[in-house]
Amino acid sequence: MNPAQLLTTPLKTHDALHRWVRLFCNIDVPRQSVCEHHDAPFDYLARAYFEPARDQVVHAPRGGGKTRLAAVATLLDLLHKPGVQVRILGGSLEQSMKMWEHLLPDLEGRAPHLLPARGVRGRRVTLTNQSSVAVLTQSQRAVRGLRVQKIRCDEVELFKPDIWEAAQLSTRSTRSATHETNTLVSGAIEALSTLHNAGGLMQRVLDAAVISKTPVVKWCVLDVLERCEPQRDCTTCPLWDECRGRAKTHASGFVRIDDAIRMKFRVSKETWESEMLCLRPAVRNAVFPYFDPQQHVRAFEPMAGATISLAVDFGFAAPLVCLWIVADDDGVKVLDEYVQPRRTVEEHLVHIDQRRWPRAGFIACDPAGVGQNDQTASSNVQLLRAAGYEVRTRPSRIVDGIELIRRAIRPAQGAPTLVVHPRCEHLIKSLIGYRYPELATGPSELPAKDGIHDHACDALRYWFVNRRAYEGVKVRSY
Repeated sequence: MNPAQLLTTPLKTHDALHRWVRLFCNIDVPRQSVCEHHDAPFDYLARAYFEPARDQVVHAPRGGGKTRLAAVATLLDLLHKPGVQVRILGGSLEQSMKMWEHLLPDLEGRAPHLLPARGVRGRRVTLTNQSSVAVLTQSQRAVRGLRVQKIRCDEVELFKPDIWEAAQLSTRSTRSATHETNTLVSGAIEALSTLHNAGGLMQRVLDAAVISKTPVVKWCVLDVLERCEPQRDCTTCPLWDECRGRAKTHASGFVRIDDAIRMKFRVSKETWESEMLCLRPAVRNAVFPYFDPQQHVRAFEPMAGATISLAVDFGFAAPLVCLWIVADDDGVKVLDEYVQPRRTVEEHLVHIDQRRWPRAGFIACDPAGVGQNDQTASSNVQLLRAAGYEVRTRPSRIVDGIELIRRAIRPAQGAPTLVVHPRCEHLIKSLIGYRYPELATGPSELPAKDGIHDHACDALRYWFVNRRAYEGVKVRSY
């Protein structure tokens, strides 16, 4: 088969796909990972190309080829699946244009005969085989009403959450218009991003992928490194700690080793580990940067006769959060949690009282709970007291409560005194994801009220402020 025929002939095997990309895009996509627990970048391309394709998530480093490979996947769709409609949606228009600027030269250089006679104008093109691709902006108007087969979302971490949500309803499967076998082209959404922050949108996408069993393809900078030359001395190489010589035997990528070394010298260890090695999210702007699930999360049972108290953050449209807490000589232990929106306090109390734990010695909650509740005409605090609970609502500054939690997470002297049971999944995610706004200018700035991570952290803060507020210990107030 000559190159002109091969260009538009659908491929049937992984080997053929790899050869096609090398021939027409001049990219030797790695088919083997360097890191033991990572995937090869080619895995993404194969999943995107062969039908029926599924939704997938790509977690990859900065400069690790995800945007370029997504452009290649789009090129293949346009040429091999006549009638397919593909949309490119980036975290910003600038990000979308990066994929477009890879794709357009490929189309103009490889398939000019399929372009419209007037050429490509703007950020949209329909080929003569009726395949089309366009760049979308981050707006509801651009996303809603779409009925396309493929949406490639680049740098999901930068997306507005409502735009990501709207995009989920925008794909439809179709039959390839002129394909000889009338292949079904599945509707699929691809999320590609570096994982910048714990608790950010990409983290939530990855968590949701585990629940829905959506494929996640993950690689780091090592998995796209070029093959290391035999003459390079491993013992003096700045990448030795990460590579351990594997680039000499496993690597076959497109990132030059010298470029990787230069990048490592330019950034902090945290940025390198987060954005290039994909080890963990960065703790930039984290309210509790030293909270570590490996250190602070473990299973335990309260001792017989232990006094249990509750920490509550009220909510209706936002969830009410209730934490069961035991304080003993070893420290503060969060035993259980209840997180539920759109119920009255009376309904919440039924569920709280049904838990297997002894009745709480006291409830620490938001001082705003003394105000009249719109649903009940009584205050939330009145309802709790009417149910027989001792309620503590000492006001304090937010920064003071945060400092008390930090002291328990990482005291200046001795071991941490805060332990969270693994069943408290919402609180654990909240302590990791609670952040200051991106534009925060100093330590006096208040954490972001993101509606996701703040409620559980607020409940815990109320407890720390109120635990000794009625025992003669002075707590600074407003």
